[in-house]
Amino acid sequence: MTLTFPSLASIWQNFRLRWYFKFTLPAKTRATLHGVELDISMLSSLMKNNILEGRYEFQECRLARRCLNADDVILELGGAIGFIGLFCRKEIGVRHHLTVEANPGTIEILKRNYRLNSMTPQVVHAAAAAEDGEISLDVGGEFWENSIVSAQGDGKKIQVPSKSLRSLAALLPEPPTALICDIEGAETQLDFSQLPPSVTRVIIELHPGMVGETAVQNLVQKIHALGFRTETVEENTWLFVR
Repeated sequence: MTLTFPSLASIWQNFRLRWYFKFTLPAKTRATLHGVELDISMLSSLMKNNILEGRYEFQECRLARRCLNADDVILELGGAIGFIGLFCRKEIGVRHHLTVEANPGTIEILKRNYRLNSMTPQVVHAAAAAEDGEISLDVGGEFWENSIVSAQGDGKKIQVPSKSLRSLAALLPEPPTALICDIEGAETQLDFSQLPPSVTRVIIELHPGMVGETAVQNLVQKIHALGFRTETVEENTWLFVR
């Protein structure tokens, strides 16, 4: 039997990678992504790495650049740390953008990032749902683990307000023209027929790993039935237009 040993190059590469994730990334507190300044001090090393390498919300940015313009009125479900909203306002020039975020802790990070970019968010503390009321949110260790449909992370539960698409659209100063949605599987529980006719584009991340392929395909069929067509799909991020 022949024994093989790792080369010095591979040992050094492994050491550098470990050092980067254990010491270099935890020390980083700021990042710039597509012209947006972000406070990343509260994020995990994994998420910091995604942001610093430009992978965070990559598909959403590409599709937003492709189909949105400064005249659009945007309803965003799942504001997270505020990046997509800031990208739409700073890089595309959108004036009216309403962000909906369920986790109050994540909203604080979102507001901090808006301040960092000298902007003020229009943000609603709520979970987008089929109807107005109250709903249970599973809060994980990462902001992207928050979900009303599947427990992730540590599975901590909090009660948050829920609002329908009809109620959320009514909060904008003008009828929305585009919907951006990334709500970790809860998109399958929305009533998309409540979207006003003014909405002509939908950018939505679907989550077959959380809700199953059948639920995703059923949702796509419902969106098509409302007069939308699938313009393009990048990984699990879809662009529908009508």
